[in-house]
Amino acid sequence: MSAASTNMSDREGESFVEVDPTGRFERYNDMLGSGAVKKVYRAFDQEEGIEVAWNQVKLSKFSEDTVLVINRLQSEVQLLRTLKNMYIIVCYSVWR
Repeated sequence: MSAASTNMSDREGESFVEVDPTGRFERYNDMLGSGAVKKVYRAFDQEEGIEVAWNQVKLSKFSEDTVLVINRLQSEVQLLRTLKNMYIIVCYSVWR
């Protein structure tokens, strides 16, 4: 964990419980919401210095072929990344 993220978590009295592979996004333990297949957590973007939503999708929740589900999710994410509108949430990054 970088010094900046340690300082940020110290200031808020909270620690991060997970970090993305690049180290840019760090997730808190605060769940903002959940659905049938995903959970949404509060997170912090070290690059932009802002709070973001961290979505986790559980592939095991799908009864279909995992490859098919991954392909469908990737298509949805690619579409979301092309949309530019002030009323649509920005997709910063995706990883598995």
